[in-house]
Amino acid sequence: MKGEIISVGTELLLGQIVNTNASFISQRLAELGIDVYYTTTVGDNAARLREVFAQSWQRSELIILTGGLGPTMDDLTRETVADFLGLELVLDHDVLTALRNYFASRGREMTENNRKQAYFPAGAQILPNPNGTAAGMFLVQEGKAVVLLPGPPFEMVPMFEKEVVPRLENLLSGQREVIKSRLLKLYGVGESQLETLLQELLENQSNPTLATLAKENELHLRLTA
Repeated sequence: MKGEIISVGTELLLGQIVNTNASFISQRLAELGIDVYYTTTVGDNAARLREVFAQSWQRSELIILTGGLGPTMDDLTRETVADFLGLELVLDHDVLTALRNYFASRGREMTENNRKQAYFPAGAQILPNPNGTAAGMFLVQEGKAVVLLPGPPFEMVPMFEKEVVPRLENLLSGQREVIKSRLLKLYGVGESQLETLLQELLENQSNPTLATLAKENELHLRLTA
């Protein structure tokens, strides 16, 4: 299965937040045997998000989007995805009740703009979020899986582990392969010298694959199979 990750948020493009979500998801997908061919970061702009999602739809079988599920006007992920797929946004009353309970348990009143977080594309499976207000979704459409996850890592990570992984394992049933990587740290050798020594292996590699990564005062050799 070919996977792709889209990270949504202007704060990521401005460098105000480090994108740890993409790294975490990429590692977990590799462990599930899913190849991640593309990761993209896009700002809170509906036209640019739609453009990126359209590209992903053409080339990937699994598209995971993080961020843009909040209550404000610039949180546009669910609306943009639903519009692209031609799906109506439907109010989920269970999610709306959970939102009201979330705020009530904290002695706060839910504002009207939070109501948008209870709308999801028709047919989507709701992924509950006990750690925040942004529920996620899992949708299979035309043989492709689309996953929407909240941006904050303390919300995204447990949702991914509890809700997304089991669904992906079910999709992969009978065809699952595992991708493993090992990193060797080398000292006293340069990247060009190492490539020369490994030239025959690098030119003819298929599985496993080798890749060199230059680091300060050391060189990493990654072996992936």
